[in-house]
Amino acid sequence: MFKRDILNKIEKFLSTSDILLFYWARQVWKTSLMKYIQDNYFSKNSLFFDLENPNYLDLLNKNPDIFIDYIKSYHSWDENNKLTIFIDEVQYLENPTSFLKYIYDNYKNIKLIISWSSTLEIRWKLKDSLVGRLIKFDIYPLNFREFLRFNHKENLVNFVWKPVELNIINEELKFYFEQYFRFWSYPKIVLANDIDIKKEYLKQIYSSYIEKDIKDIWKIRELDKFNKLLQVLANQSGKLFNISEIANTIWISTITVNEWIFLLENTFVIKIIKPFSTNLRWELTKMPKVFFIDNGIRNFIENDYNLNGDSFENSFFNYINNSYHSSKINFYRTQDKKEIDFVLDWVPYELKLNYSAKKISALDYFENKYSQKWNIVTLSKQDNKKYNIYFPWEI
Repeated sequence: MFKRDILNKIEKFLSTSDILLFYWARQVWKTSLMKYIQDNYFSKNSLFFDLENPNYLDLLNKNPDIFIDYIKSYHSWDENNKLTIFIDEVQYLENPTSFLKYIYDNYKNIKLIISWSSTLEIRWKLKDSLVGRLIKFDIYPLNFREFLRFNHKENLVNFVWKPVELNIINEELKFYFEQYFRFWSYPKIVLANDIDIKKEYLKQIYSSYIEKDIKDIWKIRELDKFNKLLQVLANQSGKLFNISEIANTIWISTITVNEWIFLLENTFVIKIIKPFSTNLRWELTKMPKVFFIDNGIRNFIENDYNLNGDSFENSFFNYINNSYHSSKINFYRTQDKKEIDFVLDWVPYELKLNYSAKKISALDYFENKYSQKWNIVTLSKQDNKKYNIYFPWEI
């Protein structure tokens, strides 16, 4: 297990009394992250419960005092001693709020670290009574620094997020960045050495999501139309999308499209990006864009692993979103169709797979209106004193 960057944030809370909640999609190694923390920070006086084990699930669904009796009897725990309890997939509990609150309020020497796999279930099962007791952490797929680490390129990690003057370093970073863009950021897939194995793992992740989450948990029966929606969204990633047009394309109601998009976003498959505007009311009336959280899933659905403009844009979104690097991600588009791919914390970035140093009117317009110097992100960087031109890994 390689150290994840999110640990820099988590470490500060390991010694507090807060319940720590890790949540995101399956296969991002939440379990491995918890095991890493257990092994490296709580090697003694800690217990791990995976609630996909029905015996553990049954135990924790009983009265919490029965659970406490169990750890006292079978693990010789004394209430005067510190104990860290890891609970994986806590959403399977019938009433997780009551269980967590009871342990937190009555056993001050127990530190709880838990994982959850869906924001939808969090909304339904975690109640306001846990406010002030719980800290949430989003666990994304690998960012580019972690991707390098998983590929045993620790020597390149320190060159990410800052300008690099050496061409030989940039060429090596470009090679790995294209692999990161074209394929995948799920840890298991990154660690596979064979392309066919990587694709098979990606297929299994996708199939598991459709079968386990969509069919079994959320009880969607029109799987052919749900898959069609995913195909349409993959084809439109990075573009404006219209709910009515999508509904007409796949022959379902706009209500169903909205429900399924809400489900996709809350099970960490897509993310909806709103337009940049200083007028919130105006912003909410404009069409959004859709991006896939992992470009490998998008490429799998499209059955196209080539690096092109659309893939480059979705992958740059992955890079920014997965790095915990920007607090707000938007795009910009005027009524007369001047468009900028990304506005990150008020700073505009236009993506060009190959940039020929031409002026871009939308960026000039944005700079004049908001006094923000504009930026080009490209894989074919050329020296240009007039414009800010970056490789993606420099952002």
